[in-house]
Amino acid sequence: MANYFPVQFSYKNGSAYLGSIPVKDIVEEYGSPLYILDGETIVQNCRKFLDPLSNLSIQSRVLYACKANLTVGLAQFLNQQGMSFDVSSGGELYTLIKAGISSKSIYFHGNNKIFSELELAITYGVTIIIDNLQELLNIIEINTNNKDIRIMLRMKPEIEAHTHDYIKTGQLDSKFGIEKQDFEQFHSIFKDHDWIQFVGIHSHIGSQIFDTKPYYELIDIMLPFIKMLANDLSLPVLEFNCGGGMGIYYTDGDNPFDVTSFMTNFVDYVITKFNSLSLPVPMLLFEPGRSIIGPAGITIYKVGVVKDIPNVKSYIFIDGGMADNMRPLLYDAKYKIDKLQKENQALKLYSVAGKYCESGDIIAQNIMIEEVKVGDYVIVFSTGAYNYSMASNYNRNCRPAMVMVAGSSVIPLVERETYDDLIRFDRDLNG
Repeated sequence: MANYFPVQFSYKNGSAYLGSIPVKDIVEEYGSPLYILDGETIVQNCRKFLDPLSNLSIQSRVLYACKANLTVGLAQFLNQQGMSFDVSSGGELYTLIKAGISSKSIYFHGNNKIFSELELAITYGVTIIIDNLQELLNIIEINTNNKDIRIMLRMKPEIEAHTHDYIKTGQLDSKFGIEKQDFEQFHSIFKDHDWIQFVGIHSHIGSQIFDTKPYYELIDIMLPFIKMLANDLSLPVLEFNCGGGMGIYYTDGDNPFDVTSFMTNFVDYVITKFNSLSLPVPMLLFEPGRSIIGPAGITIYKVGVVKDIPNVKSYIFIDGGMADNMRPLLYDAKYKIDKLQKENQALKLYSVAGKYCESGDIIAQNIMIEEVKVGDYVIVFSTGAYNYSMASNYNRNCRPAMVMVAGSSVIPLVERETYDDLIRFDRDLNG
């Protein structure tokens, strides 16, 4: 199996394994559908970012983008690897708090942080990345005790990254970020509130990016702005968040770049450019999410129906679908899919459809896999990111369990929901 997939994944005598553990044993214990993460893949992907930075004299942090996939146990595992975190909601922040993550390791994103989220962030003492002027005004209204707050500003780099329109974030018309010409409004507020600790700026160009060029363009575009802040406004940028968005392999045609080489070359470029302007190199922050967790994940489904429409199409109906993997419907995302148990049968053309009452509930169209029968299990690869985190209870279905394989152990991360979980907030009209 290509190294784009979990590093411990292999087929042995036709059976899928993660390390020494048959995947079938895992799914038969924890049920189907089932999210499975390979811990070793997560570790290696963290090291691709952390190791190149550890050899440099500058300060740096790698922030795991929690929106990709987050549980209490997963946060603790990532923290053990040396990762910091960025969150984009009060729920993600609360999860990290419950996981025991230090406030110094947490940065809070979001274009519309509501008051209760800001209150939690201020109380816990995390760094807040301001996305617009109203957010700063809200913080001032909340912070009546003039508590010191670390603040960064998310600036629009105005770069068009070549990716899906829904996951671009750096262009001028993006809903995220502040335009550079509007910075003076923020500066005047900073001067009036000495508890605001301006520590730096953040820029992000998008997600699922295969071309390294926009990252270098980001530096070239943002450096004159950083120089202006330091020289003209006496606002040194102590931390510079370069974003994330590194793409991963889902299907043929996806060509992710080598992260380790990129990190080495990119940081060398950043240092050179800062030195050329006689600017001190700030702490560099990176915020990968998908590229850490995406390749580590597989999802297992059981086939309930094989439906042949003569001379038209053959369907595999699985016991999950759009509620546990929204990405095909949302982004027209593509995946590699295979059988859990291979039997050296002839390949056949199938479309893989979910069980939900929507015609668009299709996980894959017209893919070639071995002939499938009722009761077989299929594997969808590269599902570690944005599958569990986007899961819903559509049609009042229960969300799947999630486990992680670490060494020879299977560690539960999320229990499978029950019907009682579905109705726990319902109220009976009869009391």
